[in-house]
Amino acid sequence: MNQKRFVVLDRDGTINVEREYLSQPDQLELLPGAANGLRHLRKLGLGLVVITNQSGIGRGFFDLPRLDLIHQRLHALLAAEDIQLDDIYVCPHRPNDGCRCRKPQLELLLKAAQEHHFNPSEAFVIGDNTVDIELGRQVGATTLLVLTGYGAQVAEQIEANWDYAVDDLESAAVVIEHLLMDTGNRTTTVESTHDLLQDRVLTHLQESADLKHKVAQLCLPSILMATDFIVEAFQEGGKMLLCGNGGSAADCQHLAAEFMSRSTKELERPGLPAIALTTDTSFLTAFANDRGFDGIFERQVRALGKPGDVLIGISTSGNSENVLRAVNTAHEIGIKTIGLMGKGGILETKVDCAIALPSRNTQYIQEALLSIEHLLCDLTEQILFARGE
Repeated sequence: MNQKRFVVLDRDGTINVEREYLSQPDQLELLPGAANGLRHLRKLGLGLVVITNQSGIGRGFFDLPRLDLIHQRLHALLAAEDIQLDDIYVCPHRPNDGCRCRKPQLELLLKAAQEHHFNPSEAFVIGDNTVDIELGRQVGATTLLVLTGYGAQVAEQIEANWDYAVDDLESAAVVIEHLLMDTGNRTTTVESTHDLLQDRVLTHLQESADLKHKVAQLCLPSILMATDFIVEAFQEGGKMLLCGNGGSAADCQHLAAEFMSRSTKELERPGLPAIALTTDTSFLTAFANDRGFDGIFERQVRALGKPGDVLIGISTSGNSENVLRAVNTAHEIGIKTIGLMGKGGILETKVDCAIALPSRNTQYIQEALLSIEHLLCDLTEQILFARGE
Protein backbone atom coordinates (compact mmCIF):
# COMPACT_ATOMS: atom_id res chain seq x y z
CA MET A 1 0.00 0.00 0.00
CA ASN A 2 1.39 3.39 -1.00
CA GLN A 3 2.03 5.93 1.73
CA LYS A 4 0.04 9.13 1.66
CA ARG A 5 2.14 11.99 0.35
CA PHE A 6 2.43 15.24 2.29
CA VAL A 7 3.00 18.91 1.61
CA VAL A 8 5.31 20.60 4.12
CA LEU A 9 4.52 24.31 4.31
CA ASP A 10 6.18 27.36 5.75
CA ARG A 11 3.77 29.70 7.54
CA ASP A 12 4.67 33.41 7.32
CA GLY A 13 4.94 34.70 3.77
CA THR A 14 3.61 31.41 2.40
CA ILE A 15 0.16 30.91 3.95
CA ASN A 16 -0.30 34.25 5.68
CA VAL A 17 0.98 37.76 5.06
CA GLU A 18 4.57 38.27 6.20
CA ARG A 19 4.76 40.54 9.25
CA GLU A 20 7.91 41.04 11.28
CA TYR A 21 7.51 38.94 14.43
CA LEU A 22 3.76 38.45 14.07
CA SER A 23 2.70 38.41 17.72
CA GLN A 24 -1.07 39.06 17.84
CA PRO A 25 -3.87 36.86 16.48
CA ASP A 26 -5.51 39.78 14.68
CA GLN A 27 -2.28 40.40 12.73
CA LEU A 28 -2.67 37.09 10.92
CA GLU A 29 -4.13 37.51 7.43
CA LEU A 30 -4.26 34.82 4.75
CA LEU A 31 -2.40 35.62 1.55
CA PRO A 32 -4.43 35.90 -1.67
CA GLY A 33 -4.64 32.49 -3.27
CA ALA A 34 -3.57 30.66 -0.10
CA ALA A 35 -6.98 29.19 0.71
CA ASN A 36 -7.59 28.13 -2.89
CA GLY A 37 -4.15 26.55 -3.05
CA LEU A 38 -4.53 24.60 0.18
CA ARG A 39 -8.01 23.43 -0.78
CA HIS A 40 -6.67 22.25 -4.12
CA LEU A 41 -3.88 20.32 -2.39
CA ARG A 42 -6.40 18.65 -0.09
CA LYS A 43 -8.51 17.60 -3.06
CA LEU A 44 -5.42 15.94 -4.50
CA GLY A 45 -5.39 13.71 -1.41
CA LEU A 46 -2.28 15.27 0.12
CA GLY A 47 -1.56 15.79 3.81
CA LEU A 48 -0.72 19.31 5.01
CA VAL A 49 1.75 20.11 7.79
CA VAL A 50 3.27 23.45 8.68
CA ILE A 51 6.83 23.85 9.98
CA THR A 52 7.62 27.36 11.13
CA ASN A 53 10.56 29.14 12.80
CA GLN A 54 9.25 31.49 15.49
CA SER A 55 12.32 33.11 17.03
CA GLY A 56 10.08 35.87 18.42
CA ILE A 57 9.42 33.49 21.32
CA GLY A 58 13.11 33.08 22.08
CA ARG A 59 13.58 36.83 21.75
CA GLY A 60 10.81 37.49 24.27
CA PHE A 61 8.42 39.26 21.87
CA PHE A 62 5.61 36.81 22.63
CA ASP A 63 5.17 33.43 24.35
CA LEU A 64 3.81 29.97 23.54
CA PRO A 65 0.27 30.69 24.84
CA ARG A 66 0.14 33.72 22.50
CA LEU A 67 1.37 31.55 19.65
CA ASP A 68 -1.42 29.06 20.40
CA LEU A 69 -3.95 31.90 20.00
CA ILE A 70 -2.36 32.87 16.69
CA HIS A 71 -2.63 29.31 15.45
CA GLN A 72 -6.21 29.07 16.67
CA ARG A 73 -6.97 32.01 14.41
CA LEU A 74 -5.13 30.35 11.53
CA HIS A 75 -7.14 27.15 11.99
CA ALA A 76 -10.38 29.19 12.19
CA LEU A 77 -9.65 31.13 9.01
CA LEU A 78 -8.83 27.94 7.15
CA ALA A 79 -11.86 26.10 8.57
CA ALA A 80 -14.05 28.89 7.17
CA GLU A 81 -12.58 27.94 3.78
CA ASP A 82 -13.22 24.22 4.43
CA ILE A 83 -9.52 23.48 4.95
CA GLN A 84 -7.88 21.57 7.77
CA LEU A 85 -4.17 21.30 8.51
CA ASP A 86 -2.86 17.99 9.79
CA ASP A 87 -0.38 19.62 12.17
CA ILE A 88 1.81 22.62 12.94
CA TYR A 89 5.39 22.23 14.19
CA VAL A 90 7.21 25.17 15.76
CA CYS A 91 10.82 26.03 16.54
CA PRO A 92 10.77 28.71 19.27
CA HIS A 93 14.53 29.30 19.37
CA ARG A 94 16.73 32.15 18.18
CA PRO A 95 19.05 31.56 15.21
CA ASN A 96 22.17 31.35 17.38
CA ASP A 97 20.74 29.07 20.06
CA GLY A 98 22.21 25.99 18.40
CA CYS A 99 18.98 23.99 18.43
CA ARG A 100 18.25 21.10 16.08
CA CYS A 101 14.65 22.09 15.33
CA ARG A 102 15.16 25.40 13.54
CA LYS A 103 14.83 25.14 9.77
CA PRO A 104 16.80 24.10 7.79
CA GLN A 105 17.66 21.58 10.52
CA LEU A 106 15.69 18.37 9.96
CA GLU A 107 14.36 17.53 13.43
CA LEU A 108 10.82 18.87 12.95
CA LEU A 109 10.49 17.49 9.42
CA LEU A 110 11.58 14.04 10.56
CA LYS A 111 9.23 14.25 13.55
CA ALA A 112 6.33 15.17 11.28
CA ALA A 113 7.17 12.31 8.92
CA GLN A 114 7.28 9.82 11.81
CA GLU A 115 4.05 11.01 13.41
CA HIS A 116 2.10 11.21 10.15
CA HIS A 117 3.72 8.24 8.43
CA PHE A 118 5.06 9.81 5.24
CA ASN A 119 8.32 9.57 3.37
CA PRO A 120 10.12 12.95 3.50
CA SER A 121 11.75 12.35 0.12
CA GLU A 122 8.27 12.02 -1.43
CA ALA A 123 7.05 15.27 0.13
CA PHE A 124 6.54 18.66 -1.49
CA VAL A 125 8.18 21.46 0.53
CA ILE A 126 6.78 24.95 -0.08
CA GLY A 127 8.16 28.17 1.36
CA ASP A 128 9.31 31.71 0.66
CA ASN A 129 12.84 31.51 2.05
CA THR A 130 16.13 29.72 1.50
CA VAL A 131 15.75 27.72 4.72
CA ASP A 132 12.59 26.11 3.33
CA ILE A 133 14.30 25.17 0.08
CA GLU A 134 17.35 23.82 1.91
CA LEU A 135 15.13 21.82 4.28
CA GLY A 136 13.49 20.07 1.36
CA ARG A 137 16.64 19.50 -0.62
CA GLN A 138 18.36 17.79 2.31
CA VAL A 139 15.82 14.96 2.19
CA GLY A 140 15.37 14.87 -1.58
CA ALA A 141 11.88 16.39 -1.51
CA THR A 142 10.42 18.46 -4.34
CA THR A 143 10.87 22.13 -3.44
CA LEU A 144 8.68 25.04 -4.51
CA LEU A 145 9.59 28.67 -3.86
CA VAL A 146 6.56 30.95 -3.62
CA LEU A 147 7.19 34.53 -4.67
CA THR A 148 5.07 35.87 -1.82
CA GLY A 149 6.70 36.99 1.44
CA TYR A 150 10.46 37.06 0.93
CA GLY A 151 10.22 34.80 -2.12
CA ALA A 152 10.78 37.50 -4.75
CA GLN A 153 14.03 38.51 -3.03
CA VAL A 154 15.14 34.92 -2.64
CA ALA A 155 14.46 34.30 -6.33
CA GLU A 156 17.32 36.69 -7.13
CA GLN A 157 19.79 34.55 -5.20
CA ILE A 158 21.56 32.04 -7.41
CA GLU A 159 22.42 29.79 -4.48
CA ALA A 160 18.74 29.22 -3.63
CA ASN A 161 18.41 26.05 -5.72
CA TRP A 162 14.68 25.34 -5.76
CA ASP A 163 12.88 22.97 -8.14
CA TYR A 164 10.01 25.30 -9.06
CA ALA A 165 9.32 29.00 -8.52
CA VAL A 166 5.61 29.90 -8.42
CA ASP A 167 3.60 33.04 -7.77
CA ASP A 168 1.72 31.72 -4.73
CA LEU A 169 0.18 28.65 -3.12
CA GLU A 170 -2.54 28.51 -5.75
CA SER A 171 0.09 28.25 -8.49
CA ALA A 172 2.05 25.73 -6.41
CA ALA A 173 -0.99 23.46 -6.24
CA VAL A 174 -1.32 23.50 -10.04
CA VAL A 175 2.33 22.49 -10.45
CA ILE A 176 2.00 19.71 -7.88
CA GLU A 177 -1.13 18.39 -9.60
CA HIS A 178 0.79 18.11 -12.88
CA LEU A 179 3.64 16.35 -11.12
CA LEU A 180 1.27 13.87 -9.49
CA MET A 181 -0.43 13.19 -12.81
CA ASP A 182 2.95 12.52 -14.39
CA THR A 183 4.16 10.11 -11.70
CA GLY A 184 0.76 8.42 -11.50
CA ASN A 185 0.85 7.24 -15.12
CA ARG A 186 4.30 5.85 -15.90
CA THR A 187 3.17 4.38 -19.24
CA THR A 188 2.66 7.87 -20.63
CA THR A 189 5.62 9.62 -19.05
CA VAL A 190 6.83 11.19 -22.28
CA GLU A 191 3.39 12.40 -23.28
CA SER A 192 2.47 13.76 -19.85
CA THR A 193 5.84 15.46 -19.49
CA HIS A 194 5.35 17.00 -22.91
CA ASP A 195 1.89 18.25 -21.88
CA LEU A 196 3.28 19.71 -18.66
CA LEU A 197 6.08 21.48 -20.49
CA GLN A 198 3.64 22.77 -23.10
CA ASP A 199 1.39 24.13 -20.35
CA ARG A 200 4.37 25.84 -18.72
CA VAL A 201 5.36 27.44 -22.02
CA LEU A 202 1.87 28.73 -22.73
CA THR A 203 1.33 29.92 -19.16
CA HIS A 204 4.67 31.71 -19.04
CA LEU A 205 4.21 33.49 -22.36
CA GLN A 206 0.63 34.48 -21.60
CA GLU A 207 1.39 35.80 -18.11
CA SER A 208 4.45 37.64 -19.37
CA ALA A 209 2.36 39.24 -22.13
CA ASP A 210 -0.35 40.13 -19.61
CA LEU A 211 2.21 41.98 -17.52
CA LYS A 212 3.31 44.04 -20.52
CA HIS A 213 -0.30 45.02 -21.15
CA LYS A 214 -0.57 46.16 -17.52
CA VAL A 215 2.69 48.10 -17.87
CA ALA A 216 1.29 49.92 -20.90
CA GLN A 217 -1.76 50.91 -18.88
CA LEU A 218 -0.08 51.81 -15.59
CA CYS A 219 3.53 52.82 -16.26
CA LEU A 220 3.34 55.13 -19.28
CA PRO A 221 3.59 58.38 -17.24
CA SER A 222 6.64 57.16 -15.33
CA ILE A 223 8.33 55.93 -18.54
CA LEU A 224 7.88 59.38 -20.08
CA MET A 225 9.11 61.08 -16.90
CA ALA A 226 12.21 58.88 -16.86
CA THR A 227 12.87 59.80 -20.50
CA ASP A 228 12.67 63.49 -19.60
CA PHE A 229 15.24 62.97 -16.81
CA ILE A 230 17.60 61.16 -19.17
CA VAL A 231 17.27 63.71 -21.97
CA GLU A 232 17.83 66.60 -19.55
CA ALA A 233 20.99 64.99 -18.19
CA PHE A 234 22.49 64.48 -21.64
CA GLN A 235 21.47 67.93 -22.85
CA GLU A 236 23.21 69.52 -19.88
CA GLY A 237 26.43 67.58 -20.41
CA GLY A 238 25.74 64.96 -17.76
CA LYS A 239 26.01 61.19 -17.92
CA MET A 240 24.04 58.11 -16.96
CA LEU A 241 25.08 55.72 -14.18
CA LEU A 242 23.41 52.32 -13.81
CA CYS A 243 23.43 49.74 -11.01
CA GLY A 244 21.77 46.42 -10.18
CA ASN A 245 22.51 42.82 -9.22
CA GLY A 246 22.38 39.52 -11.10
CA GLY A 247 20.00 39.76 -14.03
CA SER A 248 19.60 43.45 -13.24
CA ALA A 249 23.37 43.86 -13.57
CA ALA A 250 23.11 42.34 -17.06
CA ASP A 251 20.32 44.83 -17.82
CA CYS A 252 22.58 47.68 -16.70
CA GLN A 253 25.29 46.59 -19.12
CA HIS A 254 22.75 46.09 -21.92
CA LEU A 255 21.22 49.54 -21.41
CA ALA A 256 24.61 51.26 -21.14
CA ALA A 257 25.63 49.61 -24.41
CA GLU A 258 22.44 50.81 -26.12
CA PHE A 259 23.07 54.41 -25.10
CA MET A 260 26.77 54.32 -25.88
CA SER A 261 26.12 52.68 -29.27
CA ARG A 262 22.63 53.21 -30.68
CA SER A 263 19.18 51.66 -30.53
CA THR A 264 17.80 52.63 -33.96
CA LYS A 265 20.03 51.40 -36.75
CA GLU A 266 18.67 53.93 -39.21
CA LEU A 267 19.62 56.84 -36.96
CA GLU A 268 23.24 57.96 -36.97
CA ARG A 269 24.19 59.67 -33.74
CA PRO A 270 27.14 60.16 -31.39
CA GLY A 271 27.53 57.93 -28.38
CA LEU A 272 25.82 58.97 -25.15
CA PRO A 273 27.84 58.66 -21.90
CA ALA A 274 26.40 55.73 -19.93
CA ILE A 275 28.36 53.73 -17.35
CA ALA A 276 27.25 50.41 -15.86
CA LEU A 277 28.65 50.33 -12.32
CA THR A 278 28.52 46.52 -12.49
CA THR A 279 31.44 45.89 -14.85
CA ASP A 280 34.70 46.70 -13.03
CA THR A 281 35.37 43.30 -11.47
CA SER A 282 38.65 44.40 -9.89
CA PHE A 283 36.96 47.21 -7.98
CA LEU A 284 33.83 45.19 -7.16
CA THR A 285 35.73 42.25 -5.69
CA ALA A 286 38.27 44.39 -3.89
CA PHE A 287 35.74 46.71 -2.27
CA ALA A 288 33.27 43.96 -1.45
CA ASN A 289 36.06 41.90 0.11
CA ASP A 290 37.39 44.79 2.20
CA ARG A 291 34.30 46.84 2.99
CA GLY A 292 31.23 44.74 2.16
CA PHE A 293 28.97 44.22 -0.83
CA ASP A 294 26.32 46.77 0.19
CA GLY A 295 28.55 49.72 -0.62
CA ILE A 296 29.84 48.78 -4.08
CA PHE A 297 27.54 51.13 -6.02
CA GLU A 298 27.43 53.89 -3.43
CA ARG A 299 31.22 54.19 -3.60
CA GLN A 300 31.23 54.54 -7.38
CA VAL A 301 28.39 57.05 -7.41
CA ARG A 302 30.27 59.21 -4.94
CA ALA A 303 33.49 58.98 -6.97
CA LEU A 304 32.07 59.30 -10.49
CA GLY A 305 28.78 61.14 -10.09
CA LYS A 306 28.29 64.86 -10.62
CA PRO A 307 25.29 67.15 -10.21
CA GLY A 308 23.22 66.93 -13.37
CA ASP A 309 23.89 63.22 -13.96
CA VAL A 310 21.11 60.63 -13.84
CA LEU A 311 21.21 57.30 -11.96
CA ILE A 312 19.15 54.27 -12.94
CA GLY A 313 18.80 51.61 -10.23
CA ILE A 314 17.34 48.25 -11.27
CA SER A 315 16.00 45.80 -8.66
CA THR A 316 13.24 43.29 -9.37
CA SER A 317 12.43 43.09 -5.65
CA GLY A 318 12.90 46.80 -5.06
CA ASN A 319 14.86 46.01 -1.91
CA SER A 320 18.49 45.60 -3.01
CA GLU A 321 20.48 47.32 -0.28
CA ASN A 322 23.41 48.34 -2.49
CA VAL A 323 21.02 49.95 -5.00
CA LEU A 324 19.16 51.80 -2.24
CA ARG A 325 22.44 53.16 -0.87
CA ALA A 326 23.49 54.29 -4.33
CA VAL A 327 20.20 56.17 -4.69
CA ASN A 328 20.65 57.91 -1.33
CA THR A 329 24.17 59.00 -2.30
CA ALA A 330 22.93 60.27 -5.66
CA HIS A 331 20.41 62.48 -3.88
CA GLU A 332 23.17 63.93 -1.70
CA ILE A 333 25.18 64.85 -4.79
CA GLY A 334 22.28 66.31 -6.78
CA ILE A 335 21.74 63.44 -9.21
CA LYS A 336 18.21 62.58 -10.34
CA THR A 337 17.27 58.96 -9.79
CA ILE A 338 15.14 56.48 -11.73
CA GLY A 339 14.10 53.11 -10.34
CA LEU A 340 13.06 50.05 -12.37
CA MET A 341 11.48 47.38 -10.16
CA GLY A 342 8.62 45.05 -9.28
CA LYS A 343 5.88 46.10 -6.91
CA GLY A 344 6.12 46.42 -3.17
CA GLY A 345 9.78 47.32 -2.65
CA ILE A 346 11.44 50.19 -0.80
CA LEU A 347 13.12 51.53 -3.94
CA GLU A 348 9.79 52.80 -5.27
CA THR A 349 9.60 55.28 -2.38
CA LYS A 350 13.23 56.44 -2.65
CA VAL A 351 13.71 57.41 -6.31
CA ASP A 352 12.62 60.58 -8.11
CA CYS A 353 10.94 58.52 -10.82
CA ALA A 354 9.69 54.98 -10.11
CA ILE A 355 8.78 52.59 -12.90
CA ALA A 356 7.16 49.96 -10.69
CA LEU A 357 5.83 46.93 -12.54
CA PRO A 358 2.67 45.33 -11.08
CA SER A 359 4.23 41.91 -10.47
CA ARG A 360 6.49 40.00 -8.06
CA ASN A 361 7.49 37.30 -10.53
CA THR A 362 11.19 37.90 -11.21
CA GLN A 363 11.18 36.40 -14.70
CA TYR A 364 8.17 38.37 -15.89
CA ILE A 365 9.56 41.56 -14.38
CA GLN A 366 12.90 41.09 -16.15
CA GLU A 367 11.20 40.40 -19.47
CA ALA A 368 9.03 43.51 -19.21
CA LEU A 369 11.95 45.64 -18.00
CA LEU A 370 13.88 44.80 -21.15
CA SER A 371 11.09 46.37 -23.22
CA ILE A 372 11.11 49.46 -21.01
CA GLU A 373 14.89 49.76 -21.28
CA HIS A 374 14.68 49.62 -25.08
CA LEU A 375 11.98 52.28 -24.96
CA LEU A 376 14.03 54.61 -22.77
CA CYS A 377 16.86 54.50 -25.30
CA ASP A 378 14.58 54.80 -28.33
CA LEU A 379 12.61 57.73 -26.91
CA THR A 380 15.82 59.52 -25.93
CA GLU A 381 17.17 59.10 -29.47
CA GLN A 382 13.97 60.41 -30.96
CA ILE A 383 14.05 63.54 -28.81
CA LEU A 384 17.76 64.31 -29.10
CA PHE A 385 18.52 63.31 -32.68
CA ALA A 386 15.47 62.53 -34.81
CA ARG A 387 14.23 66.03 -34.02
CA GLY A 388 17.58 67.53 -34.87
CA GLU A 389 18.68 68.61 -31.40
